[in-house]
Amino acid sequence: MEIQCKLVKPATAQNKEVSMSVAVPGTTLFVEKTSDTFEESTDLCVDSMKVQLQKFKEKLRNR
Repeated sequence: MEIQCKLVKPATAQNKEVSMSVAVPGTTLFVEKTSDTFEESTDLCVDSMKVQLQKFKEKLRNR
């Protein structure tokens, strides 16, 4: 798992960007979210990653 936090255009709102990548067998799942705070961006990333992981696990089960 890799997580990156970065500031995008420091003078504007919605400038905290968090990207998250998770290596799973056969592929890498990736999420990137931007919001007012790193905490909010991280929460959005985690929620989105949960959905991707659930879909990936369902796909594996149906093989």
